[in-house]
Amino acid sequence: MPASPAESARSTEPPLRSRPARPALEGMSEARRPTGPILAIVVTLLIMLLGQLPVAPLATMLPTDSFGGQLLLTSSFLIPMLLFFAWVKFKEKRPVSSLGFRGGLGRGVVLGAALGLVMTTVTVLVNVAMGTATLGTPTWGMLLPALVLLIGFAIQASTEEIADRGYLMQAVAPRWGLVAAIVVQTVVFAVLHGANGGLTWVAWANLCGVSVFLGLWVWVSGSLWGACAFHTVWNWSQGNLWGAPVSHTRVGTAVGHYTPDEASSALLTGGPFGLEGSVIPLVMFIIGSVVLVVVGRRRHSPTGRPRV
Repeated sequence: MPASPAESARSTEPPLRSRPARPALEGMSEARRPTGPILAIVVTLLIMLLGQLPVAPLATMLPTDSFGGQLLLTSSFLIPMLLFFAWVKFKEKRPVSSLGFRGGLGRGVVLGAALGLVMTTVTVLVNVAMGTATLGTPTWGMLLPALVLLIGFAIQASTEEIADRGYLMQAVAPRWGLVAAIVVQTVVFAVLHGANGGLTWVAWANLCGVSVFLGLWVWVSGSLWGACAFHTVWNWSQGNLWGAPVSHTRVGTAVGHYTPDEASSALLTGGPFGLEGSVIPLVMFIIGSVVLVVVGRRRHSPTGRPRV
């Protein structure tokens, strides 16, 4: 008995690993029970705000700037990550890899990590060269603890990328368009980080700037790997590598010792808030976003799909 057209199509379809990687923003098209934009926003906020509650009592027992405190805080994002995976797999009925984890692993991680390190390094060295900050003798004994903390920072940063540049953009872009998807994830990202309090206007601008930059990166690259790596190294290197304040707090595992000059403008040094309070990263995010828009317009059609 001849096979039906549907069976023939399935039989000739290449195995999942041999198929071309789908653009990252098309992941929701694989869902048998897709989630719309409004519900996706609610789900993202609930998972990110409530997902860490089980470890909240433990977090109060350790100083947040200590090795243990940092590792616990960053690793606690594993719970929201698993909740997103469960929602995608069991509610939406699609593979977890469709969140943006098909293709581009090696290149994305190397490029993302390198660029994250370059951006924090430029911010520090520009200030040191201008005399607006000093960089003390490194504490090499802290190198191993700082490197171990990369694991926790990778969990924390990747969870935020899955939530905002992965899941949320996938839910919004097909219905409302690419621009709306970038705006929505930027607002949600800023709101979630705004809960930390004490942000300067430059810090707010950097939150929005990095969110737009990474959203465009995911659109252009078609993968979430680069954004995860960039976010990981960006967060980790500020305090643990360079010893800069992080949201008014210095970590106890810093290798370097970046100290802003109190008489210099906090707009350049970041002041007591840290590197994210400096306009230098903001300028780099703006330049990077412009470059990505130009590249993206060449690679993609107006709908956001790759040109054939």
